Amino acid sequence: MAVATVKPKFIIGHFDGHGVSTVAARARSLGVPAERVYSKFPVTGPEQLPSYIDEHFHVLAQHDVEIIDIPVNLKDPGTFINAVNRLAASTPAALYDHHEASRQFAAQMLARVVIFGSGVEMAEALVDRENLMLAFVGVVSDRDGSILSRIPRDEVEGELLPLANKLDIIVRQDAEKAIRDLASAADPIAYIRGVGAGYPPEALARQVEVRRKGANTVLVDMTRMPAQQVAGWGWKVMELVALQHGADYVVAVAEGFDRQASQHVPTVMVIKYWLSERPSPRPILAPVLGRVAIGHDNAFSVHAADADEARSLAERVFDELEPAPPRTAR
Repeated sequence: MAVATVKPKFIIGHFDGHGVSTVAARARSLGVPAERVYSKFPVTGPEQLPSYIDEHFHVLAQHDVEIIDIPVNLKDPGTFINAVNRLAASTPAALYDHHEASRQFAAQMLARVVIFGSGVEMAEALVDRENLMLAFVGVVSDRDGSILSRIPRDEVEGELLPLANKLDIIVRQDAEKAIRDLASAADPIAYIRGVGAGYPPEALARQVEVRRKGANTVLVDMTRMPAQQVAGWGWKVMELVALQHGADYVVAVAEGFDRQASQHVPTVMVIKYWLSERPSPRPILAPVLGRVAIGHDNAFSVHAADADEARSLAERVFDELEPAPPRTAR
């Protein structure tokens, strides 16, 4: 009787901090060498993954392939599913994800598909105990509040969050190098901790003017920040403001980019701090906004006609959020 050949693993991950750290931790747990892990911006995003699979099909087909933290491309799910199915028809393939939207497509794929309920669940299922902390840094990098089910909030904010911010810098500079360095480093946590570059939001936050501060909400003016920095780091700056002020919500006036008009316009940005237990702000604010909100319920922006309208809208948003539901004691 013929003995089935066991193919070597090849692991592909999303190019963000969560994908990079999870794949690196998975590779370390399974003993997969660094040259057989891959993550690269924008190649391993949902939109371009099918092209990557087609271009490297001959190599991938010689491996047992795992795709981690790359959700189905909701803009063109058919192309994504077909590419994964072509691969799975030729070699063992698995897709591990935690994005709920991917669940609806699981039955259409030939690959093994596992959709976890949270980043923590995915980390604990894919990674051994020795490498779990690296995966948990990725969970924090993804701002997944499920981390509080395993680690106290003060440790998350005091220890894991600074590591996740350093990981963010490493990954933004070169995700491909980051994933291979983390997979091969003697101590990946020490590797992250040793990153010398400063965290840009810390410097940018000094350009932010606090206009109003309540018990639950902070209103800031970010118009002195360069528009490119708002696009790249604006949400993280607001998160840092929330952390510094112990706020649940941050409202900001800024210059945002309007893709339809192809120009920067006055914008109001709103976030809920990722570890806050308060409700998402967008449903609360729907009657006040009266316009299209870009983003998701916990972090979104709205464009204004001019600077005066942006400031007026930001004030109304602050007034709505500040007396919002009762605060959960920390």
